[in-house]
This record gives sequence, C-alpha cells and structure tokens, in this order.
Amino acid sequence: MFFTPVEFAATRRRFLTPLLTVLLGCALTAHAQNSPQGEAPPASLKVHGQSSISVEPDQVQFDIGVVGQAISPQAATDLNAKQSAVLARELKAALPAANVKSINFSVNPNYDYPRDAPPSITGYTASSTVRVLLNDISKLRIVIDIALKSGANSINRLTFTLRNEKNVRARALALAAAQAQAGAEALAASLKLKLGRLVSIEEGQPVVISPPREFSFEKLQSTSLEPISAGTIDVHADVDLTYEAAP
Repeated sequence: MFFTPVEFAATRRRFLTPLLTVLLGCALTAHAQNSPQGEAPPASLKVHGQSSISVEPDQVQFDIGVVGQAISPQAATDLNAKQSAVLARELKAALPAANVKSINFSVNPNYDYPRDAPPSITGYTASSTVRVLLNDISKLRIVIDIALKSGANSINRLTFTLRNEKNVRARALALAAAQAQAGAEALAASLKLKLGRLVSIEEGQPVVISPPREFSFEKLQSTSLEPISAGTIDVHADVDLTYEAAP
C-alpha cells in the first residue's frame, strides 16, 4: 500500500497521539505514587541584605619615578642606578618600617628630528620606578620631600589602603547577614508565617573602593602644599538568605 505525503502524516498522527497520551499518563501516575500523599512542598522565603562600611585607611602606596639622561646607554643606566640607590637609601634611613622596592627599569634612545634630514640619536634616557608602601600615613609628606631632594621626577598612583582588609570585609558581611535575617523575621511576621530552617546562604564578594589620588608633580614641589587628605575607604557586602516558611 502506498501513501501520499499528506496521507502518511495523517496516519502517523493517528497512531502516535494515543501512544503519547498513554506514556504521559504513566509518568504522572509514577510521580504521584512516589510523592507523599497530600503533602505540598514547603514554602520558601528569600531575603537580601547589604551593608556599607567607611573606614579610615592606615597605609599608603605610591610609585616614585627616577629618570637619568646621558650620551650612551651605559652612562644613562649608571646615572639612573645611582639616583635610585640614593633614593632607596634615604627612604630606608628615614623610615625603616617602609617597604621600598624597585619594580621596573628601561633604557630608550632620544631622537632629534631635523626638518630636512633623517632622525638621529642624541642620547639615552634610563627610567626606573621605586614603589613605596608606608604604614604610617602621617609620614607621607616626609617621604615626598625625600623623593624630591633625591632627584625624583614623578610621583604616581598614590593609593590609600588597609593593612587588615579581612577584618573589615568580615564586619561588612556580618552586618549584611544581620540585615537579611531581620528582614526575613519582619517579612514572616507581616505575612503571618512561621520562619523555618535556613536552607541556603549566597554571599556576594565584598567590594573595597579606594579611589587613587592624582597629584600634580609641580604642586608636590611647592613648599606651601596643604596636608594630603587620606579620605575614607568604603567596603560593600551583599548576602542572600533563604528560609523555609510555614503558616
């Protein structure tokens, strides 16, 4: 027996529809047999808590740039090394607790671009960066003065931080969790629900915000510079709690 495409599709639907109905009915019956009779799944209540803590920083980090120029790469390197060594020695002598280290070094040629001739090398510039981590913010002005007297050419990335950031993060998370728990209790009371066991905790990663301070090197050289304000560091935390709830 041969069918046209339309007849074949109709015949296929006629046989498959009862079969799918039987299979679906068997699945629902099996699910009903495996579920406790008359027992509805427990209701849940999800709440969100957040907190923000502002604290004063207790340490500061910044980069001091040193540049030396000479006629040859070796001479520029030697000059820069001498300047950097003097700077590091002066800083460690004045502030033994400060963390002072060199983080990069480079040597590049200096070019002259005459109007009617090809570029020519006129000398070389050696650049290095000394990073300072200071645990006493009140000594910041002393460090800047030492850097300027030692031949520093730039002071960048002035950032105030915390020595013990973990404790502040923990406090922010605890406050966020307490707010979420209080919200769950208030919401359950308003809806006349009994708050059950805590079934899940979702913690958002605490966020620490400490905007870097940008200063003009010319201003830092001024003797009438006002004290540098450290400002505050903001720590944000988020927590989601899910409870079982019953009438």
